Amino acid sequence: MAVFDPKQVSVIINDYRVQNWADGNDVIIAKFTVPHGELKIGAGGDGVFVQNPNESGVITLKILQHSADNAFLDSLRRIQRQAISTFVPLALSIKDLLNEDQVTASMGYFTTPPEYNRGATANPVTWTIEFESMAMRLERGMFN
Repeated sequence: MAVFDPKQVSVIINDYRVQNWADGNDVIIAKFTVPHGELKIGAGGDGVFVQNPNESGVITLKILQHSADNAFLDSLRRIQRQAISTFVPLALSIKDLLNEDQVTASMGYFTTPPEYNRGATANPVTWTIEFESMAMRLERGMFN
């Protein structure tokens, strides 16, 4: 049997720990931007696997409305947008402290800006950051 505790997932961006998550099953998503390669099959039926050197990735984070995490990310986004020559590209570390899954990424930039949504309930603020390089390690997990 596996064990998971969302409070035991550490997300660090440029030495700042993001921790005020919105509700849901998809508040942290990390995925590679492109396939790792492609199998090309010739007219005779033989194949060649062509490995893609692109290791870029994208993360999506959903953070609780009015969280200090949003203010931190927005301050970085505004620097990127208004003074890119002084912007320091983002570094990311995600660790499942119980199960030892890990995602690391470097040279990140905000791409899709967050939306401003308000209504009868608190809305998540969705942040999309693309990274030049990303690595992912998935482990068996605790008690497996």
